[in-house]
Amino acid sequence: MVADEAFPFMRDASEPGRSEWSALRPARVPAATPLLRRGDPAGGAYLVLAGALRVFYVTDHGREATLYHVAVGETCVLALGATYARQPYPAWVEASHDGCTFVCVETAAFHRLLDHEPAFRHFVLTALSTRVFELMCTLEELATASIEQRVAGYLVKQARGRASVAVTQAALAAELGTAREVVFRALRSLRDAGLVATARGTVHVVDAAGLALVAAGRPRAPR
Repeated sequence: MVADEAFPFMRDASEPGRSEWSALRPARVPAATPLLRRGDPAGGAYLVLAGALRVFYVTDHGREATLYHVAVGETCVLALGATYARQPYPAWVEASHDGCTFVCVETAAFHRLLDHEPAFRHFVLTALSTRVFELMCTLEELATASIEQRVAGYLVKQARGRASVAVTQAALAAELGTAREVVFRALRSLRDAGLVATARGTVHVVDAAGLALVAAGRPRAPR
C-alpha cells in the first residue's frame, strides 16, 4: 500500500480513486539502475516516494547530460507527456546515487485518475507547468552561461548551506553535459579564486557568497 505522506493530494480523491491509489505497490531500485531508455513505452506516471530519479539525454558523441531530477513528491513530466500522448519515451531515466522508491501509475489507471480525480489532475498540471519553466531556464543557461558559471550554479544548488558537495568530476560532467576535462578546468579556476577546495569525490565550498556571484554572472569584489 502507498502512504499519502509524499503525495497528500490523494487524500482528497474519491473513494474509487483512493482505492486505486492504495492498490499500488512501491518498487525499490538501487543507484544507477536504468528504468527507461529512449524509445521505450513510458508505461505510466512515475511518482517518487524516496530517493530520486535522474532524467538525462545522450549526445551524438555518447556524452550524458542531465535534464532534471525527480525528487520525493514529484513525478517525471516526460513520462506524463509520453503516457498521455501514447508516444515513446524521449530520454533516459535511472535511479540517482541514493537509489529510488517509486510507484508507477500504469497507463489505464493514469487516464482514469486524470479523467475523474481533480486532485490528481491538478498535481499533473502543476508538475508540467513547473518543470517546463525549469527546463526553459536550463535552456537559457546552456545558451548564455559559461561552464564556470554552470559549475558554480550546480554547487550552490547542491550545497544548500552545507560546507561540501559529494560529487566526482565525471558525475559533474554528466550533470552538465560536458567533458570531465572541462569540469576540471572550471573547478581549478574556482579553486584558484578561493571559492572552493577539491578532494577526491568532494568539492568543499569555501566562499558560498562568492560562488553564488559567479553562478549569477556577477562580478566579485577583489580579494
